[in-house]
Amino acid sequence: GDLIQFSWNAGPRHAHVFGLVNNLTSKRLSMTARQQKDSRALGILALSWNLLVASLPAEVSTSCIEAINEAGLPSMTVKGNNSDSGYTLDLPDGSLCFSTAERAPSEGYMSQNYES
Repeated sequence: GDLIQFSWNAGPRHAHVFGLVNNLTSKRLSMTARQQKDSRALGILALSWNLLVASLPAEVSTSCIEAINEAGLPSMTVKGNNSDSGYTLDLPDGSLCFSTAERAPSEGYMSQNYES
């Protein structure tokens, strides 16, 4: 299985370097293909975050968002996209754009058939 880290991270324990994760290591993928894959992941994670925040009690979501803001953590992003908000979902009938919606916090994980 796969466990994929997305967006920002603090690097390995022995070398703390805050930066964007480079999880698409295939040399066969063009930069455009990498950005498309990253944008799809950003859309899925941002939608998940926004649905979670909308469904949680306000006391829970507000305190969580305040802690994230106090820590100074940036929103999720992808290489080549300097915006702090907005995302697009690629759907079978075309793209659905949320140009002013908030993005998820700085780091996310996706897994498929992963065992540790």
